[in-house]
Amino acid sequence: MKVTVMGIDYNHLLSGKALAEMGNEVTYISNDYKRIDNIKRGYYNADEAMVIKSMNIENSFGFSADIKKSLSTTNMCFISESVSEDSDEQMEHVLNTAKLVGENMSQHMFIIDRSQEAMSRVTQIKETIQEELKRRNTSLTFEVIANPNFLRT
Repeated sequence: MKVTVMGIDYNHLLSGKALAEMGNEVTYISNDYKRIDNIKRGYYNADEAMVIKSMNIENSFGFSADIKKSLSTTNMCFISESVSEDSDEQMEHVLNTAKLVGENMSQHMFIIDRSQEAMSRVTQIKETIQEELKRRNTSLTFEVIANPNFLRT
């Protein structure tokens, strides 16, 4: 299965690693082109290095800043909060990510919210994505799944 993980923070990397080890093809997405380029060239920060260097090369994973292309080939998209302790900032991050998904998805997709407070966010995530799809005048369908403890390490 093709899976997209929206983000490359430590928790995102760990979740994607576990998904890749289960046999999924994982693409990490970030709109930070420079950071993605550095990762592809082998330049990591300490957290990234700890996870990326432990990934088995046989597992299928990659990094991209091309959100539209990555979402065009995925079946599932994982989103979660930022590393901030501020819950309002975390919610803003999740909804901004949901907006990006709605702006760029091109097929039916399962969106998995693995935020700490996922149950209270599902409706807002659905509304945000649906608003973007409506703006694009498309009838694409999607499901939002709340799974806050999925693949937590």
